[in-house]
Amino acid sequence: MDILSLAFYLSILSYCLGALLRAIPLPFFHLKRLGRTLMVDGVFAAILVFSYQTLITLIDYLSYILGVDWASFTGWVAERSSLLFLLLAAFKAIGIVMGRTGLGAIISSILSPIVSSVTTSLTTILTVLVVALVLRVAAGFLIALGVLMCSIPFRLARSAGAMIIAVTVVFSIGVPLMPQFIATVTRGAVTDIGYSVGFREPVCSATLSIIDARAYPVSRAVIEGYRDEELLYRYVFDERGQLDADRSKGGFPCSEHKARVEIAGIRYVFDIPGSQDTEYINYTLQLPDLLVLVTNRIVELGWGISVVDYYKSGNESSVELTLELEVSESTYFGVYIEASDVVEVLVNGEAINASNIVDFSWYGVSYRALKYTLTPGTYLVDITVSYYSITPLDVVIEPFILRALNVDVFSPELAILYVVYMFVELTILPLVYIAVLLTISYGVARLLGGASASIAKHLVAV
Repeated sequence: MDILSLAFYLSILSYCLGALLRAIPLPFFHLKRLGRTLMVDGVFAAILVFSYQTLITLIDYLSYILGVDWASFTGWVAERSSLLFLLLAAFKAIGIVMGRTGLGAIISSILSPIVSSVTTSLTTILTVLVVALVLRVAAGFLIALGVLMCSIPFRLARSAGAMIIAVTVVFSIGVPLMPQFIATVTRGAVTDIGYSVGFREPVCSATLSIIDARAYPVSRAVIEGYRDEELLYRYVFDERGQLDADRSKGGFPCSEHKARVEIAGIRYVFDIPGSQDTEYINYTLQLPDLLVLVTNRIVELGWGISVVDYYKSGNESSVELTLELEVSESTYFGVYIEASDVVEVLVNGEAINASNIVDFSWYGVSYRALKYTLTPGTYLVDITVSYYSITPLDVVIEPFILRALNVDVFSPELAILYVVYMFVELTILPLVYIAVLLTISYGVARLLGGASASIAKHLVAV
């Protein structure tokens, strides 16, 4: 038995109970009035049952008249949600950058309420979206349930049933119109703030890998993105040679640009392709003349050197690399180690001294570069490095999202202004609009007899 059939039978039951009470030969005025009320409710409930399809058609008709567009509404929510997620990532990036300057505690106390406001706005519009989608999918069921509750005798659930019908009808029509309401209210109020103003370009997610000449991961390399000599971002690859530049973690340019990769002062330039069809970039960078010993220890191969054979072994305090090299012209190979390391280099089984030694610092790591000269021929090279610690890099991360949103970490006033504006637009105004819809729903519920039987008395002459 479906819901509407059950509601119809309950309306008949209510009418019959009312008729029975009025037919009882007892001089009780209140009992006679109760019988009359039950008969009115029974007839009105039956009218609601037979008006079910009319209510569904009414929703579609009014939606058409008012220009309801569900695709536009969901797109509006998706756009605002994406911006809020990006702002959360931007403020997280600001916290990371400022934390390296020693102002982390102060910035954290300032950003905490701002992040809370952004989270509240995000929660509000997503909640509205979920409620709207539930009403859209289950509108027919909810109206039928409301009719059933209105049909229960003695008005035990009539108020609730009328409210369910009213909320379903009003919200199904009204919620998708919320963007138009907000746009109308905010039009001209803040002329210098807009979503197109904040964005310089789209923000994508990216996963980058960096490998050496033998396809082994290169750890702790620094990558910087540039376009027309303007710095777009600065990141550091992890111990596995991976960089996860998700939108929530800093983001990555969607368009083509140049990337400068640097390790131990050795710099490489790559052309990073853009992403036109998707918002995700997966790219692998290979350093063709570099061999990794261990973190912060590498071997650089000069021109004219080809690796015939390669073998590497080691433990927690030392690493050994054996290479068979074919050299076609006078060249060199370099060994880059931390200044406190001990290195031994054997060429064809004999220890040799470096032809050039340079000490330098790179992002807080004290390096020593040893260059060894080779003439054309075949060589068996054994490199053994003993080390005691791995010095962490002191790199100031520059997430791309800060550039995309025009956020200056030392002058975040514009970003804060965005947050205040969006809190009004995406939290306060949606709540005001929902309150208006609830007020309208209450009025419709009263009209349906949820708070009075006025409409029933006009429809039913008993």
